[in-house]
Amino acid sequence: MEIRYLSQEEKESSRALYEEVFVEDEKAFVDAYYQIKAADNRILAAIEEGNIVAMLHRNPYTFRFRGKCVRADYLVAVATRQPYRHRGLMRSLLTKALEDMEREKQPFAFLMPADEAIYLPFDFRLMGNEDEEGLAALTEKELSETYELYIEKNADYERRRINWPEWEATPMMMRLVHLPSFAAQIGAEKEQSLVLAVQDPVLSENRGVFRWEFTAESSRLVPAREEPELSVTIADLGSFLCGMTGPEELAEDCSADKRAQVREKLCAVRVLEGIYINETV
Repeated sequence: MEIRYLSQEEKESSRALYEEVFVEDEKAFVDAYYQIKAADNRILAAIEEGNIVAMLHRNPYTFRFRGKCVRADYLVAVATRQPYRHRGLMRSLLTKALEDMEREKQPFAFLMPADEAIYLPFDFRLMGNEDEEGLAALTEKELSETYELYIEKNADYERRRINWPEWEATPMMMRLVHLPSFAAQIGAEKEQSLVLAVQDPVLSENRGVFRWEFTAESSRLVPAREEPELSVTIADLGSFLCGMTGPEELAEDCSADKRAQVREKLCAVRVLEGIYINETV
């Protein structure tokens, strides 16, 4: 079994698998997808005897993340042919894609799950995405007045956008990928530091003990040899930074003598207060 990215010329050959798995998508939509999205996305595939038996698409997006421009891929069209399911191919594809995105210093990856339970073992968590009616029509300026993380509606966005009816309520999941890049956008109400042990079963660069040093506008993770004040999984850390898990819950596993101090430090962290992503693919 070979796992690699398809060349531009090979991408059309993945359409058969797309249509086999995503039967609910109209032909006109699939036509538009392969004409517009596949023009510059990356398709990671598992190939056996020249046949694509599983795949994952990395569709590029640019975000405004607290005023800074960052790149993050939307993982879509995660599919495996029926006879090849339950063999670990999706795990191999997701692991490879996340490792590559980490090397590219993408702060996070996101996806719209067909079933949330599929992606929980890979440390994706719901991100607290807004779902109020009318948000899709807002301009970037209007979005910037309310949201701290949203897709930048620039020329590349318009070029890659499929003109298709979009829905307002979009459940999205996020995973932290290159932790230092994400932390760089997270400040605190006061200058402080927290010694943090991070567990990440997929991305080795995120694993370890770090001194998390904060200023008002940003933070950085410095490798440390100190006794950690808090141990956390990469999934729980992502949920906390997206405002889905509170400081009290995150500090629950601390020893009793450290819990109050850690909770106070976590309360000072400026977690994201507004996220809006409403994309079909």
